[in-house]
Amino acid sequence: MQEKTNNASVSPAPRRHTTKEERQLQVENWKKSGLSMSEYCRQNNLTLASLSEWKHSMLRNKIQFKPVQSLPSSDTTTKPSNVVEIILDHRIKIRLQQVTDASLVVNIAKGLMACN
Repeated sequence: MQEKTNNASVSPAPRRHTTKEERQLQVENWKKSGLSMSEYCRQNNLTLASLSEWKHSMLRNKIQFKPVQSLPSSDTTTKPSNVVEIILDHRIKIRLQQVTDASLVVNIAKGLMACN
């Protein structure tokens, strides 16, 4: 009769849910550390996939679309210019002039969101 050996299997640590604040803190700490994402994850017992997703999630949430309101011109003989500006993270400004189709603006915004 063959004896069975008792190989204790190492079970992975239970999945821990992190708060938005904890995820943001980990991403900020990684950026300040100067380490690669892989090394930071090894040192802090994180998965690379998690840290990467948290980083991308923060970027998606950081971009804000701010509507621009046109001020009425003092010259009443000119037509409104129908200008739309999309400002991304205070660094990128997209100005659309003579916009007559609002769905164009919506499609551009959706496309920009998909880029992140």
